[in-house]
Amino acid sequence: MMDRGDLGSAAWWSAAAAHGTPLLRAANDADGMHDLTFLWRQPPAVQASAVYIDVYSHTPHPSTGPAALRHHAGTDVWSWSTRLPSDWRGSYFLMPVAADRPAPEQGGGAALRRWWVGLLETNAQADPLNRWPAHGGSWGQPLSALLLPEAPVHPAWTGAGQPQGRLQCYRWHSAALGGARDTWIYRTAPHAAAGDPALAVLLDGHYWAHQENLFGALDSLTAQGKLPPAVYLLVDAVSPERRAQELPCNAAFWNALQQELLPAAHGLEPFTAQAGRTVVAGQSFGGLAAAYAALHWPGRFGNVLSQSGSYWWPDASDTASGGWLAGEVGRGLGAGMPLRFLLEIGCYEDSMLDPNRSFHRALCAAGHRAELREVRGGHDWLCWRDGLLEGLCELMKDFDWIQQP
Repeated sequence: MMDRGDLGSAAWWSAAAAHGTPLLRAANDADGMHDLTFLWRQPPAVQASAVYIDVYSHTPHPSTGPAALRHHAGTDVWSWSTRLPSDWRGSYFLMPVAADRPAPEQGGGAALRRWWVGLLETNAQADPLNRWPAHGGSWGQPLSALLLPEAPVHPAWTGAGQPQGRLQCYRWHSAALGGARDTWIYRTAPHAAAGDPALAVLLDGHYWAHQENLFGALDSLTAQGKLPPAVYLLVDAVSPERRAQELPCNAAFWNALQQELLPAAHGLEPFTAQAGRTVVAGQSFGGLAAAYAALHWPGRFGNVLSQSGSYWWPDASDTASGGWLAGEVGRGLGAGMPLRFLLEIGCYEDSMLDPNRSFHRALCAAGHRAELREVRGGHDWLCWRDGLLEGLCELMKDFDWIQQP
């Protein structure tokens, strides 16, 4: 495509749209790799001075200088090429920028990060030529899916029907935390299970509640006997600032959740009070928060699904020790309690790999039942989607429950 003499013509763009982007071909000199070319078409009325691309867990962090597409002179074509493994699964977005919003030349990484974050809300866009449906990031920014030929896709996402369970939305007004937030309470079908159903608390509930057919996928796995009848409590993080305050090892947040939210949710949809039949699941700061909750309140939260947990906290430069929480485990936090941990970390997460490994070693040394899974993926909701379903099935398969006929 890029070698054609009619680069940028209407016929060329028609061919690119028919092919779908990114343009893809197997690399001749590297087993299991593919060469990819991403495209952006400049509209006639737009004068872009730069077009950036963020391929999660692959392109440089924006604070060190974002990856930029190349403009082909005399055309409306911008392109960027790279090489990725054939099982790559992840998200990306494109971001054209006008001349009046150039990258700062002074201020270092902090200034670059502020500039980048300021552009995300107004300039980030999904790839219009990508054939996969666009999806949203943590706070709704548009993303495109990058799924290469051997990338895994959990069948429950594509094979589930419409949700058949009971969904209730509850506005949690917290006296302890101040303010209000949305929560979602979903009881999987069927409703006739004997006794109280299991409980799964999903942090970053604003993201999961708006994922296409999460509830249908949970129903499907429940009907197949891979999940027990359960109540899923999804808790909104409110904002990036509130999330960064409440999720990293914050006792006030978990006390409020137990004293205010759980009783209110139970009044709407009864669920178990047993720690051994309760899961807390979270991603990044949420993974750290889930582990913190179980270690501090093992009588209420007995199972942890941590995906890409931020165990470096509170020092981002600490990429070896497992952070503060690993140290607390070493000093006896949670000792003697029947806790189970499933830690998942993506092999492309670089600086987060060692903290997760160190935290896993600390848990094992303390006698906890802990498993570490290093999966093919990055720090990416598209990867966490599959891991959430797989992790819930793994942790909940041994729960004491009665499968419905």
